[in-house]
Amino acid sequence: MAVTSTVSGSTKNYPGDQQYPRTTHPEPATGPVRIRKASLGDVSGALADGARDWLACRTDVLVMVVIYPLAGVLLAGVILDERLLPFVFPVCAGVALIGPVATIWFAALSRQRELDGIATADAAAAIFDSQRLPVIRGLAALLILLFLLWVAAAGIIYGLTLGSAPDTGQGFFHNVFTTTAGHEMIIVGVLVGACFALLALAVGLVGFQLALDRRMSLARVIGTSIRTATANPGVTLAWGAAVIVLLVLGALPGLLGLAITVPILGHGSWHLYRRLIEKS
Repeated sequence: MAVTSTVSGSTKNYPGDQQYPRTTHPEPATGPVRIRKASLGDVSGALADGARDWLACRTDVLVMVVIYPLAGVLLAGVILDERLLPFVFPVCAGVALIGPVATIWFAALSRQRELDGIATADAAAAIFDSQRLPVIRGLAALLILLFLLWVAAAGIIYGLTLGSAPDTGQGFFHNVFTTTAGHEMIIVGVLVGACFALLALAVGLVGFQLALDRRMSLARVIGTSIRTATANPGVTLAWGAAVIVLLVLGALPGLLGLAITVPILGHGSWHLYRRLIEKS
């Protein structure tokens, strides 16, 4: 159980007179890890609970502060050097590989809201000052490495298929969609990307949530997450599909929708964890 204390009125972050509890020394859950068999309905239920957490915490502002500068840097890079154009899609698609890293803060807030009934930034952040931080860093480093390897693989695939063709402006898109080499690049790229995506999905399905909730070694966290994914293949694939669909829908209106869909996915990942791993 978490050790809680009450915040004095002078330090409240919320309007009104109601005091809220704050976790000052968040303790990990105890007991054995038991994997549950979930259903496809648990995916929609987790997203619904994630939407409720988003409405309660209003974490959309945080996403906008981060996403738009990154998108601006990517766009500026392409404008300044059109040779970067072949890497735009691999980089954008690879964002899903490091999605759990970007959404761990939302999961921490959902955990805190579950424990205390209300989420505060200082209470959720206390987790990252605990002994579980090295495991969280290790998971993040692993997914970032997968992302870099995917971008490198995409560059190799491009070089072996369209490497000798024009790679700027309209010539690039013409070669991608109208030539045999372009079709080969798409097919091989999708297959290789799917392998990276499945690996990242298995590692990140409940990996970060376990690191937040329990004191476990990095190897055990990764192994448990992979075992959870293999025990629930339908749910795992459905969650992966939901991530892709919500990211695409969020990106369509000039990236504005990501301020909603990313927090919902982040908060929802915690609730999916609760449906996949028995609460101790």
